[in-house]
Amino acid sequence: MKILLDAHIHTNSSHDATITISQLREGIASSGLNAIAITDHDNMEGYKRVKSSGLFRGIAVVPGIEVTTDSGHVIILGLEDPPLSKDVRDVIDRAHAIGGLVVAPHPFDFTRQSLGDGCGSLSIDLVETLNGKCNAATNRLAKEYAGYMKIPAVGGSDAHERKEIGSAFTLLEAEKEPESILEALRKGGKAFSRQGRL
Repeated sequence: MKILLDAHIHTNSSHDATITISQLREGIASSGLNAIAITDHDNMEGYKRVKSSGLFRGIAVVPGIEVTTDSGHVIILGLEDPPLSKDVRDVIDRAHAIGGLVVAPHPFDFTRQSLGDGCGSLSIDLVETLNGKCNAATNRLAKEYAGYMKIPAVGGSDAHERKEIGSAFTLLEAEKEPESILEALRKGGKAFSRQGRL
């Protein structure tokens, strides 16, 4: 089936986000998503609240986290108990050892903590080629980089406020369950914004 996944959403469990659980459900409904990844900064509390709320029946909820390392942010998808470390290689190695997918979010947005060209020396599984908070030029650089390095693409809104949910997403063919979505991501999806594919 067609999966519309926003692979980068923050709840108010992130220090810089305001999205409550009920606002998240409203944002999903209004944007037409049927899958999300909760990627709060350095904690899993938002994901745990979403999973226990009972409001997300019919929505695939992928566990995720945006880890702050000394080299920049990395997103880990698929783990309910992900590793945390300031050492980026340690985080990536430990995540891979227990089956997680590692994403380079907003890799060339240097107004934020991004990996930049450092992605090339790391075992990154996915490059976020479309981030809803990045400008077109920054997203284009990420897309070109992913193509050159032959790393699958992923898109996400990087929503910190309700109105941003679903502003960018990934289109996949998968079953509506986290394991199937993660497997489809390994093969690569197509990143879209509300304005169309980028």
